[in-house]
Amino acid sequence: MNKFFFERRHPLVITAYYILVLVILMSTTNPLIITACFLGSLSFQLLQLNGRKKRSVLYPLIFLLIITITNPLFVHRGGTILFFFLSRPVTKEAFIYGFFMGLMIAGVLYLFQNFQSQIDLEQFYYLFGQRFPKLALILTMVFRFIPLFQRYYHELNQVQKTVHRTQDRSFKQKVSYGLDLFGNLFSWSLENAMDTASSMKARGYGIGKRSSRVQYEWQKKDSFFLLIVGVTTMVFMYLFFADRYHFDYYPYVENFFEVFKRQWASYLGILVLAFLPTLNRLKEAIIWTILKSKI
Repeated sequence: MNKFFFERRHPLVITAYYILVLVILMSTTNPLIITACFLGSLSFQLLQLNGRKKRSVLYPLIFLLIITITNPLFVHRGGTILFFFLSRPVTKEAFIYGFFMGLMIAGVLYLFQNFQSQIDLEQFYYLFGQRFPKLALILTMVFRFIPLFQRYYHELNQVQKTVHRTQDRSFKQKVSYGLDLFGNLFSWSLENAMDTASSMKARGYGIGKRSSRVQYEWQKKDSFFLLIVGVTTMVFMYLFFADRYHFDYYPYVENFFEVFKRQWASYLGILVLAFLPTLNRLKEAIIWTILKSKI
C-alpha cells in the first residue's frame, strides 16, 4: 500500500484531514474553493497513479462531463442565452454552474479514493472499533466484500463463458444468463456474510471492549498537522458564515479574478490545505532522490 503522504502520521490526523476537506468542498459553491480542492485531490491521485488506477481517475471526469452537459438542459436561468434547444434557452451561466458542480462531485470522488489509499482496514478499525464496534464491523465487511465480490464475478463470468459460450447466444438468452449470474453472486455473498457473522459471534465480538493489536504513537508532527487543519477549517467557517465566500452565478457570473483579488488571503489557506498531500509527496520524492544520488 502506498503511504507517501502522512507515512508516519497518526490515523486520526489522516481521517480528520479528509473529513474537514470534504466539509469545506461540499459546503460552498464558490468556484475558487471548488477548483482548489479538485486540483489538490487530482494532483495527489496522479502522483500515486499506476496501471490499475487509471480508470479510477477517468470515472470522476466522466461525471464532470455529464453534469456540465446536462445541467443547461434542465436549468434555464441566466442572462446570456447561447442558443435554443427544443424551444428552451441554453445559457452560459447554466453551463458554468454545471461545470463547477461537476467539479465538486469529481473532487469528492477523488478525496474518497485518496482516503481509501491512505487508510487501511486495520487503521480504520483502530479508530472506530472500540467506540463503535458494530459500525466498524459492518464497514469493514463492506470494504472487504467489494473486491471479493468483483473477483468472484470475473471468475464466475469467465467460467460460464467458457462452458456455455454466451457470446454466441441471443439477447434473450444473454439476459437469462445475466439473471442466473446475479443469483449466484447474491447467494454467494449471503453465504459468506453468514459465515463471517458466525465466526465473529463465536469469537465473542461485541461482548466487551476490544483493543487493536497495533498501537499508533502520537507524535509532535501529528499535533502540528492537526493544528494546521483545524485552524484553516475554523477560519473557513468564520468567513463562510460571514458571507465572505458568497458567489453569484445568476443572472450573470461574477468575475473570478476580481473575487480572488479582493480576498486573495482568505483563499490562500484553503489552497495550501488542498495541496498539502501533494506538497508532502513532492518533498519526500525530492529527499529520496537526493539520498539515492549520494549512494
